[in-house]
This record gives sequence, C-alpha cells and structure tokens, in this order.
Amino acid sequence: EIKPAEINSIIDSIPEKLPILPLRDIVIFPYMIFPVLVGREQSIRAANFAAEHTKYIFLSTQKKSAIEDPSAKDLYPEGTIAKIVQILKLPNGLMKILVDGLFQARIKEFTSNKDFFEAKVEIIISTLDHDHEMNAMIRQMTQLFKDYVKISKNIPKDTITAFDNIEEPDRKLFYAAANINQSIEVKQSILEKFTLKEQYLEVIKILNSEIDILKIEKEIDGCRLF
Repeated sequence: EIKPAEINSIIDSIPEKLPILPLRDIVIFPYMIFPVLVGREQSIRAANFAAEHTKYIFLSTQKKSAIEDPSAKDLYPEGTIAKIVQILKLPNGLMKILVDGLFQARIKEFTSNKDFFEAKVEIIISTLDHDHEMNAMIRQMTQLFKDYVKISKNIPKDTITAFDNIEEPDRKLFYAAANINQSIEVKQSILEKFTLKEQYLEVIKILNSEIDILKIEKEIDGCRLF
C-alpha cells in the first residue's frame, strides 16, 4: 500500500520510457492487483524487459480484443502504470504475471523499439479538492455503488465491506470502477478523465445507468406469463 509520503519517491523511480503490455478484454485501474496471462511474443518480451529492469510496465487496453497483432493505433493511449509483483513462466511457453496498478498515465509518444511496444509516458496525479462539491460527489457515488452491489447478481456482497474500509477518494473511485460489470469502452472512459471530479461524475453516470438497467431486468424477471 502506497503512503502519501512515498508517492514522490516512487514517481521519481519510474523511468520516462516504459515497456507496454497490451491487454485484451480488461481495463486495469490503479490500486488493482491482477494476474495477467501473457502469450504473444511481443508481450512476453515487454514483460521480461520490465521484470529484468525496473519492474514497471504500462498497461494499455486494446481497442478491439480480436486483433492478434496490434499496432500502436490499436491501443488506448490512457492506461495504468503497474509494477510486476510476480512472474511465473508456464511449461506451455506462456507467462503469468501479477501486476499491481500504481498510477493513471497516458502515452505521450511511442519509441522506435521494434522488440516490443515502448513509449514515453506521462503520469497523471489527480488533485483532491476538499470542497462541498467533492464531498457531495463522494457521498453520491458511495450510495450508488452500494445500491448497485445489492441489486447485482454477479458481485459478492462482501465487496461493500471492502469498499467501506477504503478512505482515500481516488482509491474508492477506482475500486468501484473495477467492480462495475461494464464494457471496455465504458471502463476506459474513466481513465480518459484527468481530474478526480470528472472521474467521479463519470462513475456516477455509469452507476445510475447500470442501476436503471438492473431494475428493469428485475421487473422483467418478476413478470409471470400465464
């Protein structure tokens, strides 16, 4: 867990140029610890480079997961800088890496590296405004997320307990974002906002929409045909 005093020293240790790991069918947010199965040659080289050097890697989701051999334009420029916590080389040639999401970031410029995707990356640190508007947004999002978990069939109810134990507004936001069952495009839209207020507004909008849909589904399920 990163303490506020440690953030600057961690940022200073992250190189400007980072290897990129293209993700399929998932958006990984800051504060997420997630296992990723790596199988494509270029991705294996990127993960190996990161593991052998600083352990930092940039996670960027593909715009279309079906593309087997993506080019730079097939990747979303906004993503997450992560640290490789564990790496496991499997007998079938695949790799399983455990990544710990650290900071929201975006690609500024790809390098000419031919072995794997690599880019100059800009770290985005959202400032927290301690004002009434921000406090109202946090309260609204908190209530909506709890309502969403309660009405959803696919999210464990202990998710609320974990959520309640989080104090930092940015961590709270990304925890909710990670647990919303939505498309890549919708989740990616959160990383395309660069202030905490904009991100809270986006998550509130997504949760309101999801809750409305789940309520309609519940009403349909409750109907009985005779």
